[in-house]
Amino acid sequence: MIIGNEIHKYRDEITTGISELVQIRSIMADPEPGKPFGAGVDRALQHMLRLAESLGFEVTNVDGYAGHAEYGQGEEIAAVLVHLDTVEEGEGWTVSPFAGLIENGKIIGRGASDNKGPAVVALYALKTLMDIGITGNRRLRVIFGTNEESGMRDLDYYFEREQLPVMAFAPDAGYPIFNVEMGSMNVVLSSEQEASSTRPKPQLTILSLKGGNMLTLIPQICTASLSLALLTDSQVAYFHDAVNLQENLSFTYDEDGNLLLTAGSEFLADSPTGSRNAIANMVAFLCAQELTTNWDPFLHFLNEKIGAERSGQSLGIACSDSESGALIVYLRTISCDLHRAESLSNIRYPVSHDGAGILATVDGLAGKHGIHIELTRHLLPVYVPETHPVIVRLSRAYKKMTGDEAVLLRMGAGTYARKLRNNGVAFGAGLPGGVDTHVHQADEFVYIDDMMKHAEICLQGMYELLVDELMTES
Repeated sequence: MIIGNEIHKYRDEITTGISELVQIRSIMADPEPGKPFGAGVDRALQHMLRLAESLGFEVTNVDGYAGHAEYGQGEEIAAVLVHLDTVEEGEGWTVSPFAGLIENGKIIGRGASDNKGPAVVALYALKTLMDIGITGNRRLRVIFGTNEESGMRDLDYYFEREQLPVMAFAPDAGYPIFNVEMGSMNVVLSSEQEASSTRPKPQLTILSLKGGNMLTLIPQICTASLSLALLTDSQVAYFHDAVNLQENLSFTYDEDGNLLLTAGSEFLADSPTGSRNAIANMVAFLCAQELTTNWDPFLHFLNEKIGAERSGQSLGIACSDSESGALIVYLRTISCDLHRAESLSNIRYPVSHDGAGILATVDGLAGKHGIHIELTRHLLPVYVPETHPVIVRLSRAYKKMTGDEAVLLRMGAGTYARKLRNNGVAFGAGLPGGVDTHVHQADEFVYIDDMMKHAEICLQGMYELLVDELMTES
């Protein structure tokens, strides 16, 4: 049975619903009583639960951590998992990030694509199933999460108190189906400056060094403030020449006479700093200048053991498997001042390997260089085999609505599938060959037509999860 097209009767309501939800600034903030991730996130959760109630659903709010709307009967549960929190708005917007502007066939605003659009669609898909009167042997929930962007602690709490779905999907990536999500660890490497009366003063003093942020995986800019006071005139001239030889570096001076160095991320194929990672470019340049700095051991470790290398070979952690490919390491952020230096690296490892063992290897190597490590986030890998019922059913839904076979894909990023104990996958909402909707960037948007195409597939997928296989052709 094909029902995906039935969702189009709610096109206007979906458009308005996305716009209204975008207008709620649901960014994680300090907790308040009953609002573990702040008032804004809680407003978004309350808004969606009220909307679900108005559509005729029973709803549950699990202490402000997450909530759900439910349809159907049965002991088992299937689910669609969406999130209502967003990253911060950031800079560079040409419109108000929380206006929910509807213009030229688009809805523009923070969260329109990630993940408020799919959240509203999932609720109206559930409503469509109710309208048609389709029931199966299990209940179907739309679960509204509130902490996906900042650690997924919401679903840890939720599933300690609510039943785990036997099948589920998160429309928070793209089509067709992502059945592999690599293990992901955020590891902070840090070093503290120790006072020493015998240590010679560095020739090049790094006053500050900063690059990257948590919104983007590959840092585009890295900046350094450097004191050249202890350099000779010839050393300063040589340093200037070295900067000018690098197309991805530029400099100016501040009012105190400190040199402000900026590294970009453009690709330089024949350069030792040839990487799209601005932090790797900056660190490699500083390490190549034959000038001592106040952070030499730290910078040389980053340069020699990570740098522009993505395989983890120099860290001793390179590995791969047939399901998810090779391990990947990224330098993601760096922050140094006169007292402390730290850099966050993201390690994405294959599903068949042990994250704890990989971390222990990094810890041992870093310790030998006087560098401390701290694991700040660890998302366990996801691997759902192609024979799993959720893959079979969603593949059927995808083919019914598109005519194409559902190719199984893998990703290094993470979705709520991480919390489903290999009973769920990422399915949608981005269309194959679709446009860049500026997720986590300025002027995030979604095309209404694209969201409605996703709505067709989403509804069909929810139908396939709700109804047993023998009933699907009735």
